[in-house]
Amino acid sequence: MTTSKIFLTILAITLLSFISDDKNNFEFNYPKNKDAAFTMATDKLKKFKKEWRGEDYYYISENGNDNFICSVLFYKLNKNEVKDLHEIEKQSGAPKGSPVYPMIHFSGSSNTKQYETNEHTWGDPNGEFMFRQVDIKEFNGQKLNQKNMFGYTMFGEDLYVNVHLSKVLYTPEDSIAMVKILDGLKKKK
Repeated sequence: MTTSKIFLTILAITLLSFISDDKNNFEFNYPKNKDAAFTMATDKLKKFKKEWRGEDYYYISENGNDNFICSVLFYKLNKNEVKDLHEIEKQSGAPKGSPVYPMIHFSGSSNTKQYETNEHTWGDPNGEFMFRQVDIKEFNGQKLNQKNMFGYTMFGEDLYVNVHLSKVLYTPEDSIAMVKILDGLKKKK
C-alpha cells in the first residue's frame, strides 16, 4: 500500500469519527417487569426524572430542546380494570395485548378532553404502538396553542403505557419532529 493510500485511509477514518448521530437513546422500563421495556431516540429531550406513583411508574423530561416536554407512564391495571379489559377483548375485533386498548383508556379519560381539537389517530391495532394527536388552542380562557402527541402500547395483560409529547407555541416542524419520535419507539425484545 502506498503512503498516499495509507494517509487517505487514516484521514477517512478520522473524519468518520467526527460524524455523530446527535440523538440520545432513552430506555424506559417498568422496574417490576424486566420484559416491559422500550426505547426512544431523539435529540429533543434531556434527562428524565423517575418516580413511583403507587403501582404506576412515571418518567418526565420537562426541559427538552426547543421546549419539548415528554412523559412516560407505565400504568398498572387493578383487578377490576383487568376484568373489564378481558370483557372488552372478547367484544372487540382487536387482538389481546393490542395498543388500541391503552389508547382507548387514556384518550377516554383525558383531563383536557373538553379543550382538545384536531384529534387524529394512527397506527396498527396489530402492531406494537398506536398513536394520537390533539391540539389545545385554549385552556380555561387562556390562548395556549399546544400540540400534544401520544404513543400507546401494552405489556402483558395488565400494564398500559402512555408516552406523551407536548409543546406550547408549536410549529409545523415541531409536529414533524414529534411524529418522528413516536415512529421511532421500539419495544425491547
